[in-house]
Amino acid sequence: MSRAARRAWQDLRGEMMGSAARAVGTLYRRFQEEANRGYAARGWKGATLTHVQFLSDLEETGTRLSEVAAALNWSKQYAGRLGKELETKRLVTLETDPRDKRAVLARPTERGRAFLQDACEVRAKLESGFLGKLSASRAAEWVAAVKAMIEG
Repeated sequence: MSRAARRAWQDLRGEMMGSAARAVGTLYRRFQEEANRGYAARGWKGATLTHVQFLSDLEETGTRLSEVAAALNWSKQYAGRLGKELETKRLVTLETDPRDKRAVLARPTERGRAFLQDACEVRAKLESGFLGKLSASRAAEWVAAVKAMIEG
């Protein structure tokens, strides 16, 4: 428990409601909801932004599930579960890595490629809509600032 002086609930709530963290979280959730609706509108029922993130981290020749997990800061178990889910949806194939029989490679299928192409088009439309509320220079500054925060 904090040793700082007890603050009023309304002050704490106001601080959280106006925070950059809340704004980023809200923007992400809105983007995620609209993206998922966009995939469904293109016939990809049950496909999500999480599936897109997984597929985006795959090399065409295959990527170890452990590498996908590390790149996305997921547990290996979660990456494995998503890999199996995507295999069921016929978006990837899973196979034993010939260089290490303990590792599993995920490789995009043609269906997975088609979904990722649609997802790129959905993303571009959504980004245009969200960033279109800003001037071109402010949009470029915002993208650069977010990338700097992620990298830093």
